[in-house]
Amino acid sequence: MLASARGFWARHRRKILLSLGVAGAGYAAYRLYETHRRQLVRVEQRALEERAAEEIIKNQLQTHFENVQKISDTTTLPFAMHYLRSRIMEELDISHLTEKLMHGKGESSALTPKEKYDTWEKIKILSFTRTVSSIWAMTLLSLYVRVQVTILGRHLYLDFARVTDGAQLQEGSDTFSKNGHKDFLATADYLATYGINALITQMQRAATEILKE
Repeated sequence: MLASARGFWARHRRKILLSLGVAGAGYAAYRLYETHRRQLVRVEQRALEERAAEEIIKNQLQTHFENVQKISDTTTLPFAMHYLRSRIMEELDISHLTEKLMHGKGESSALTPKEKYDTWEKIKILSFTRTVSSIWAMTLLSLYVRVQVTILGRHLYLDFARVTDGAQLQEGSDTFSKNGHKDFLATADYLATYGINALITQMQRAATEILKE
């Protein structure tokens, strides 16, 4: 039997070696493929986890912005609007002109036709200026406060997320100090405190040119 096996080996040695070589190469190729497949699966899984984490962050950020806007619409914006409205009414007050017309109806202090005309013209111009200035100023203030609150809300969210889950944030994310928060919020009063006079002047000049044509 040993002689028979030797004879079989002698006759088929090349085929056996070739078959073993093919089988070895196939196994090596399979192992290489399996290793590559597992690496690819891990990469895809990691990518899915990162996308899921990014989606969670986006949803949290969206919810955060919506909550911040609601707070702004119910607190910050109404207060700023009220202050701006009072400044416009103060700068474009027409009560003294209407009182002048009312007092002018008396016989002893009757206004001349020219004085009445000039007073009515002033009332007309101031009223028009007040209306247009209010529309412009309220729109600008609303837009500014919304943008301001959105920017500030983003920084507050990033500051909070940096503490709770810094790994999800870029290392180069900018920070906003508490003093920066205060200074940034203080700029919301610029229009009502400083900018409104320039706006009213421009609007009154335009109203005068249009209404006197």
